[in-house]
Amino acid sequence: MWKNIGLVILGLVLGCVLGVFITMAYFGKTMATGMFMLQEKEISQIGEASEDAYHNQPSEVAVWALENYVKTLNELKEERSSLNVKNPYFILSPGTDLVFAHARLGKLYKQLGNDEKCRYHFEQAISLSKDTNLKHIDTEEDCLRILDALDKVKKQ
Repeated sequence: MWKNIGLVILGLVLGCVLGVFITMAYFGKTMATGMFMLQEKEISQIGEASEDAYHNQPSEVAVWALENYVKTLNELKEERSSLNVKNPYFILSPGTDLVFAHARLGKLYKQLGNDEKCRYHFEQAISLSKDTNLKHIDTEEDCLRILDALDKVKKQ
C-alpha cells in the first residue's frame, strides 16, 4: 500500500516538475516571438518614414532615411541568419524591402548626380531581386519603371 502511495506521489512530483519546464519553454518561445514582432514593427515604421521622406522630403533627407533603413534591414538579416529556420520573419520581408530601398536610393543618387552611388544601389537592387519574387528586374531601367509605377499608385 505504501509503495502505491509513494509511486503516486512520485508521479505527481515528476508531473509538476515536467509541467513547469514545459510551461517555461512555451512562455520563452512566446516571449521571443513577441519580441521579434515588436522589433519588426519598429523596423516597419522606419521603412514607412523612409518612404515618406522619399515622397515628401528633399533628396538629401530621403537619402539619409533610406540609407538608415537599408542599414537596419541588413543588421536584422545578419541577426536572424543564425536562427537556422526557413523564414525567421513575422511581419517583414527584408529581401523585397531592400530591393525597393536600393532602387529608390539609386534613383535619388541619379537625381543628385552621384553616378557611382547610383550605379552601386541599382546593382544591389538587381542582385537582391534574384532572391525574391521580383525576378524580372534586370536593368536600371526596370528599377526606374517599377518605381515610377509605384510612385503613380502612391500619388492617387
